[in-house]
Amino acid sequence: MSDNISNNKKKQLLFRLLGVIALLIIVNIAAYRWYAQLDLTKDKKYSTTEATHQFLKSLKGKVHITVFLKGKKIPAAFKNLSVSTEELLKTFSNNSGQRITYDFVDPTEGNDTAVIGTLARYHITGYPVTINGEGGGSEQKMVYPWALVRYKPDNGAPERATPVFLQQTNSMVLSKTILSRSEMLLEYNLANTIMNLQKDQQDFVAYLTGNDEIFTPEIASLFATIGAQYGLDTVNLQSQVAIDPRHYKAVIINRPFKAFDELDQFKIDQYIMNGGKVIFAIDAVQASIDSFRKKETFMGMPVDLKLNDLLFHYGVRINNDLVLDAASNAGIPVNSEGQAQPKMFPWPYFPILQPGAEGHPISKNLDGVFARFASSIDINKNNNNIKKTALLTTSAYSKTEGAPAVIMFKTILDEPNPATFTKKNLIVAALLEGAFTSAFNGQYSNEVANFMAANHIILKPAAPANSKIIVLSDADILLNEVSEEEQRPMDMGVYRFNKSYRFDNITFLQNAMTYLVDDQNLLAAREKSFENRILDPKRIEAERSQWQMIAIAVPVILVGLLALIYTFVRKRKYTGK
Repeated sequence: MSDNISNNKKKQLLFRLLGVIALLIIVNIAAYRWYAQLDLTKDKKYSTTEATHQFLKSLKGKVHITVFLKGKKIPAAFKNLSVSTEELLKTFSNNSGQRITYDFVDPTEGNDTAVIGTLARYHITGYPVTINGEGGGSEQKMVYPWALVRYKPDNGAPERATPVFLQQTNSMVLSKTILSRSEMLLEYNLANTIMNLQKDQQDFVAYLTGNDEIFTPEIASLFATIGAQYGLDTVNLQSQVAIDPRHYKAVIINRPFKAFDELDQFKIDQYIMNGGKVIFAIDAVQASIDSFRKKETFMGMPVDLKLNDLLFHYGVRINNDLVLDAASNAGIPVNSEGQAQPKMFPWPYFPILQPGAEGHPISKNLDGVFARFASSIDINKNNNNIKKTALLTTSAYSKTEGAPAVIMFKTILDEPNPATFTKKNLIVAALLEGAFTSAFNGQYSNEVANFMAANHIILKPAAPANSKIIVLSDADILLNEVSEEEQRPMDMGVYRFNKSYRFDNITFLQNAMTYLVDDQNLLAAREKSFENRILDPKRIEAERSQWQMIAIAVPVILVGLLALIYTFVRKRKYTGK
């Protein structure tokens, strides 16, 4: 009798053990096939935005991403970036219903000709980093912070592929801050790349001419930046009856110097009313630092383009003044007597602009945008139907000088006095959104009336609710300088006196175009910001022993306590006491 009871207990224990093993196997298989996580972090570091989530759910093809940031001895900061990339790709794969797959490849391991060929084909280059060598010294290792995104459409169209640079950097000198910023922008960079690969047709952008818009090597970087993502045409405003927003999703008006007559304004107005998006990059004051080559004093002269009434109707006014920033500006090198090297002096006329206080995704997380002789923008607060957002502003120590403005070389040597810079956060770039009304609704000249009649145009009185306009009060934001030594265009945002650093002008332009042209709203992913929770070094030193004891003693005490409880329960169970 007792033997039968004993055998039954053994069988029950065996079945329980087998059940637990089977459950663990099932859970592991499910976890491998269906990735899921619960993000409890304050900044939602391990979650995607709703826009990205919905986009990945609606993919029209299969995506494979090869990440080249892998290696046994890569520095810790790059290792963190690699781990973050893998975590994000797991989420991407899960959100897309496994339509996104990925793998990690170490290009430095072995001599795989296929990998080497892929790197060469897509112009993927490595970056040398210093690591600890096996013998105790240091050695150089190549790191490849790149991913190759391949997209295969479901409709049988040819596969498309493009590389993505995972490392967001403005300088040749890397830091943990730069790589942390790279982690923040991973979601946007990868999702935006997939979205562009998925497009069957390019969106087109028009660069307007006809009003003496700039058309010199200074726009080379602008054309390269936009041309990498969109089709780009130059369109003469005077030769067009109308600009069709179905063909050109956005228009760029960049540094015109010829005034816009009423017909020009009418064409721009009706383009906006029919759903077109516009970037106005306007110089309200004409000034150039190259004027110092001829004389030590020059005048910044106001420019009247006849656009202020039109822009004020939409929601802003560009003032005929110059903004000066005492706290955040690009300096100018000056040769001083007795010094072998030029010394950099502050130059308030070249402000380094910061994101607006509202933290809009177009400008959030940008590391400074370079401006030269910018003007201030006033917001028209009378029209509440239009949302106005400051995208770029000066610092809290700013002021303005009305034009005509006398600009003297000798002021470079004068240290700016912050007490005289009493204006705060002057707006240099603004976003307008909403259902704009036509500036010509019910009021236009006979010239416009005759033009409408001759071309069978019916005036559209209001724009769609999702209409957008971006206004810049400094066209230099979208221009590049030309290297005097090599006589070739530099990247937008590279300052001639500090070529080792690139301001975020290119990223600002890319974000602005994405926000105007693309309907997926993936730009919301740029609003992410991860807080670096750095431990207090003084507390670490003072409380080191205390926390070491807690870390060692608490687990031991808990295990001992659980053992006592287990012994007590067993004793009561089997003794009946």
